[in-house]
This record gives sequence, C-alpha cells and structure tokens, in this order.
Amino acid sequence: MTLLQLQYFKTLARVLHYTHAAAELHIAQPSLSYSIKELEKELGVKLFEKDSRHVRLTGYGEQFLPYAEQALAMIDEGVGVLRQMAGSAQQIVRLGYFHSISASLIPSVMMGIYNQEKNQSIRFQFTEAPSFDLFQQLKRGEIDLSFCLHQDEELESVTLMRQPLYLAVPEHHPLAGRESVSFDDFAREPIVMLDKPSSLRTQLDQVYAQRGLTPDVVFEVRECNAALQYVVLRFGVSVLPWVPAMENEKVVVLPISDENTAFVRTVLLTWAKKRPLSPAARRVRDYIVEHCATP
Repeated sequence: MTLLQLQYFKTLARVLHYTHAAAELHIAQPSLSYSIKELEKELGVKLFEKDSRHVRLTGYGEQFLPYAEQALAMIDEGVGVLRQMAGSAQQIVRLGYFHSISASLIPSVMMGIYNQEKNQSIRFQFTEAPSFDLFQQLKRGEIDLSFCLHQDEELESVTLMRQPLYLAVPEHHPLAGRESVSFDDFAREPIVMLDKPSSLRTQLDQVYAQRGLTPDVVFEVRECNAALQYVVLRFGVSVLPWVPAMENEKVVVLPISDENTAFVRTVLLTWAKKRPLSPAARRVRDYIVEHCATP
C-alpha cells in the first residue's frame, strides 16, 4: 500500500467520479482505476461499487476512509514538523482557549512567550470556543494545544489555575446588596445555566444533586455572555467565572462562600498523548508548563 494509493482513494471517495478525480489528481483515468484495483486487491475487499452512471463507496470503503484520511493527515503534520525544524516553514501553533480566560490569562502568556528571543518567529492560530468544543478539536487533531476544562485518557494535561465562580444577579435583586452568598441563598432561584456538554453545567448539576435538589433552569445557553444577557433581563441568576461582560451596572457579581462546596473550576493546558507536537508547539507547551503550572 502506497501513499499515492491512499491519496487516490481519498480523492475518489470525495469526488465519486473517476474522470473528475483523475483530472483533479492530474493523472490518466486508467492509472487511477488500476491504482484503486491494486489497493482493493491488497485489502481483499471492494472499496467502490460502480454502475453505468454512479460510483459509490461500499461499506468497506466507508469504514476505511477515516483511517486513510487520518494517515494522510499525520504524514502532512510530519512534513510540516520537518520543515519547521529545517527552518523552511512558518512556526505555527494552533492554540485553543475559552472566553473567560481570554482577557486574563492569554495576554500574559503571550507576552511571556514572546519575551524569549527563540520564540519570536512563532505565529499563533487562535481558536476561541467553549471548552468541550476545544476538547473535541484536540482529539481530532485540529489544534495542537488548548486551555481546557475537560480531560480523558487520550489527552495529557497539567493544571494551570483554579478559577473561582461567582453568582451573577440582576441589579435590585434581593441578594444584590450582599457581600457574598452561599449555595443555600440561591439554590431555589430561577437559574440560567450553560448547556449539557459544559464542565460547569456538570459541576453545578452535581452540587444540586448532592443537596437533593433539582435546579429551576429557565434557560440553557452555550457561553457566559449569553447567560449574562438573560440575567440582565431578570430571567434568573447564573453561576459563572469572571468575564469582562460582568462589568455592567445592570449585573451584580457576588463571591460564593460555601463550606461544603468549592465553587471553583480547574483550568488545564492539554494536548494529545499520541500526536507528536511540532518544535514550536513543544516550546509553547514547555514555557506554559514551566511558568504557569500549579501543583
């Protein structure tokens, strides 16, 4: 099995037309047909079925396609790494982060990285998204490193910080004049929560369950700014990390003091265990681990 065979298979699986695929690959159609037949012979299964008008992937072809795509993507990554090592390619690092650290952690990390002369040729492709989306992108190889709240056995992580959570209430709410609140103070309030994939939602669901309560969820939203908009409109309260949008005179933000529940969440730097990092991504990871990690 050769890389050309995999490339031909991937192109034909996308185009599903031998003549068009051959033209895109800049080869003769008989060469494409021969290459696909040889690949099928080696695998011992039919990857495509063809009638007079259509070409379709077989069940075997559909099963094999993601593996072929992954193999080719890994080769492309390897080529990029070698070019970076040889100095013939831009040193690009794909870094993900979520909104609540965009104004606090990210600028200081970037300043520290670029203060080191060896890092000044690095360029970043940033992705700002909810933590669960970043977690999935890491696993698919779409980003190199991410500040994240999720982890599993496929990912390597180090702890960077503990991020406190606050209760956001509308102005003139009965709790708005307090210096701090406990969980019992707002447990039965209508609440705006992040949606199910969010680690914050999982954390809050556990808090309510431990107390034998069911939250009165009035809205489920994707991110913190949307939750705050509904707080401003007096639909309910919300438990959130600090975000710049909280600097709003129509929202009062209260620390949560609770002896039995730690209203904090753990921010991680995360990368894939089995996917090698480029030299530039390794330097960024090593800087963050050395200067920002906590026990």
